[in-house]
Amino acid sequence: MSARTEILAALQRAGYDETGARDLLARADKEPRDPNPDPDFRETLAGGHALVIEYGDCELHASCQCGKRLGMTTPDASLDTFARPWERHCMTEVAA
Repeated sequence: MSARTEILAALQRAGYDETGARDLLARADKEPRDPNPDPDFRETLAGGHALVIEYGDCELHASCQCGKRLGMTTPDASLDTFARPWERHCMTEVAA
C-alpha cells in the first residue's frame, strides 16, 4: 500500500468522503514544502511553469514545475539542452 493510499484511508476514517479526501490531498501537494522559506524566493507548486533541473544517478533530469518531463542529459553537457523543450512546452502546450 502506498503512503498516498494510507493518507486517503486515514482522511476517510477521520470523516472525509472520498472526493473531499482527494481534494485535500491535492491541495497539500501544491503547498510549498520548505520549512524555512526564503521570503525573497518563495517556493510554489500551485502553478507556474518553471524549468526544474535535478541531479539524478550521474545524470541531470529536467521537468517543468507542472510535472511535464523534458528529458535528461549528463552533467558535462550544457543545460541549454533543456531550454528548447521547455520553451516549446510553455509556448505551445500551456498556451493552448
